Amino acid sequence: MTRRAQFYWRFFGKPVGRTGRIGSRLMVRINRRNYAAMAAALDLRPDDEVLDVGCGSAVLLASHAGEARYVAGLDASDLQLEVARRRLADRLAAGTAELVKGDVAALPWPDGRFSVVTSMFCLKFVPDPLKALEEMHRVLRPGGRAVVAACDALHDEKASGSVDAWGQWRWSAADARLLMEKAGFTDVTASVLGSPASQAVRGVREI
Repeated sequence: MTRRAQFYWRFFGKPVGRTGRIGSRLMVRINRRNYAAMAAALDLRPDDEVLDVGCGSAVLLASHAGEARYVAGLDASDLQLEVARRRLADRLAAGTAELVKGDVAALPWPDGRFSVVTSMFCLKFVPDPLKALEEMHRVLRPGGRAVVAACDALHDEKASGSVDAWGQWRWSAADARLLMEKAGFTDVTASVLGSPASQAVRGVREI
């Protein structure tokens, strides 16, 4: 990993230390419209049980999934989870939420646990994006739906499927859709979501 990628990882990928605290705060500000757009795309319902993979400081779960019956978040950053626990304190105390430190390639839930799975910009940082999507598909119940903001919107098709100088995966709309289909999702669509523009893919687990 290059020095540039190492810095970016500590800043946005897996925030740690002083650099990570700055990055964590910036992510909330930068992605505010993205969180709202993703929540709208999910069409959350009162009986939903929602998993946010790479939940960060749990802004989406706390601000946009308040009516869902149950919410869960997984992240690899202790710093992010510390903030997330404060943000979801009431729901954690009530037993209608959980937060887990873990690996997206080995989600610690049984098959079909959730009706909704979401992920905001986690996929572009993981070593094996297909495995991560397969895990998201596994924990989604039949008929469940997923929305994944995969990466920043890509304008250079030739760069699709590669890792940039900052250590991030990049996909075109077609390749992002194909990746999700390979993981087992059906009815997959790709679109530009939120601001700054991100490449988002939506899919369901077949009934």
